Amino acid sequence: MTQGGPSTCWTVIRAAAAGAAPERDAFARRYAEPLAAYFAARWRGGPLAQECDDAVQEVFVECLRDGGALERARPAEAATPGAGGFQPFLYGVARNVARRFEERRAARKGAPAESVELDRLPIDEPSLSRAFDRAFAQALLREAAALQRARAVAAGEKAVRRVDLLARRFGDDLAIREVAREWGVDAATLHHEFATARKEFVLALQEVVAFHDPRATPGEVARRCAELARLVAAG
Repeated sequence: MTQGGPSTCWTVIRAAAAGAAPERDAFARRYAEPLAAYFAARWRGGPLAQECDDAVQEVFVECLRDGGALERARPAEAATPGAGGFQPFLYGVARNVARRFEERRAARKGAPAESVELDRLPIDEPSLSRAFDRAFAQALLREAAALQRARAVAAGEKAVRRVDLLARRFGDDLAIREVAREWGVDAATLHHEFATARKEFVLALQEVVAFHDPRATPGEVARRCAELARLVAAG
């Protein structure tokens, strides 16, 4: 990744597993949101709904402890090319932690072991996976936006203005002609700048996706970027 950071997500993962504090913090910041979305969707309206934050923390503990999931993770084993890289591996850890919470609760209630299995039957894993994937997509889009803005700051005022234009167009839902009128500039010129800004964002997003899925080919990265946009739009 740029900005002096690691080249792939696996560099962060290996450093976090080895105990490096900055990488552990980066790991937690990056993956907290999709984990929280997964547990909230799984336990919505149920007796474990108040334990989502604790479950997220337990995933981090499971990943970062000595001999934990991150130490066992290997890019060739945990990632399928084009399938999201570390994402499906993390989802598997989250699912195991969720089941552990559910089993603990059943044990506290004195329920027989077979009832734990019965409690799992209504769980809609495809729906939960979509909730996790959507939150993961939103996090990646924000990461790409931050990367684009950081590059724009380094490039100068005109580049920053293009990032602001994207924010006005998509964040504030303003038409280009409305932004042109607000800024007192020619609409045709602003349309050109908008096209440039979108290309810059796509490049940033492709880099972010490649960071998280380093085994993906350029074609798979492009398809993944399109999938991210669809996931967020479907939310």
